[in-house]
Amino acid sequence: MTATLRSILLLAAGLCACMAGAQPPAAPDIPAPRAGEAVETARAIQLREREAAQPVRPWAEPDPAAIPAGKAGEAIRYGQALLTRTSILIGPNAPDPARRFAGNNLNCVHCHAVGPSGLPGTKPYSLPLVNVVNEYPKLDIKSMKVISLETRIAGMVGKGPAGGIPADGPEMQAILAYLKWLGRAGRPDTRMAQTGLDEVAMPNRAADTGRGERLYREHCIACHQPDGTGIKAPDFAGGAGYAFPPIAGNDSYDDGGHMAMVPLLARFLAANMPYGSTQQSPRLTVDEAYDIAAYVTNHLPRKHNPGRVKSYPAEALRPGGFVIPEYFPGDDAAYQRARLGPFIDPPALRPSADAHHDLAAEQ
Repeated sequence: MTATLRSILLLAAGLCACMAGAQPPAAPDIPAPRAGEAVETARAIQLREREAAQPVRPWAEPDPAAIPAGKAGEAIRYGQALLTRTSILIGPNAPDPARRFAGNNLNCVHCHAVGPSGLPGTKPYSLPLVNVVNEYPKLDIKSMKVISLETRIAGMVGKGPAGGIPADGPEMQAILAYLKWLGRAGRPDTRMAQTGLDEVAMPNRAADTGRGERLYREHCIACHQPDGTGIKAPDFAGGAGYAFPPIAGNDSYDDGGHMAMVPLLARFLAANMPYGSTQQSPRLTVDEAYDIAAYVTNHLPRKHNPGRVKSYPAEALRPGGFVIPEYFPGDDAAYQRARLGPFIDPPALRPSADAHHDLAAEQ
């Protein structure tokens, strides 16, 4: 039996177990991931099997009033502030030049949004952070390495005028303190319901970017502007960042980023946009979000990442939405077709481990 087939069968077994009210079976025979481990395709599929078999806990987040007093509480609050006011504290225009660690002027909460509690990273299906401390070290199929939570944080922050965020500095330690406190209801090697993105199915058709542009102008342009560069805060030069963040241009994600994949952006939009939308009370249909995502990805300008050709080196684990012209040498017509979908993940990525999150939430 091939590793890919084992992966599919194990995921199917986990799905049946969840539907029966039980947790997916454990996978004790698969060695745990080790931070820094470079993996081949077979090992990567094993690690995805292991993750798919992890038990799913109900959504849980702490009460902000429960942040302790003393030095521990100070570190947690500083971490909370760093995620909420990233730009003013460590952005490229931050008042303290020695702390200009971030690579852009965004705040972490622009993607990892606040939920009803007011805590950053607590909105379901908005890439929440409520359980990340229990999910790392974790396989990163983009690099085919197992990475630590510190490595993920450093990658998200990027590198600003003062360089990247120091691993042993107070900022990194504060973010870790906040994430540990935020995830204290979880357990290592467990997942949590409603985290990640909502795994809704994408339309089985090519995206219509003309319709996407019309929908963008109807739903998105007031905040993100015609060119997608957002609305700057009045004291942008002093580090205040954006009133409404850019989704294009040089201060947003580049053309090799996760959100440069139409299916991922569509899932984010469907559960979170326009502002105030939720997965339970959406304002866009998945069909509409799909076309908007295709328009944003293919027609709004953004900075180029020349290293993207090295991303997702294992073809068996390359998301269907990661479509770049380097994969279509001499065949621009094929590239143009591929960039609009329909987008089909390879078998080893179907069904996603995150699909169990929805099942857990419904029980």
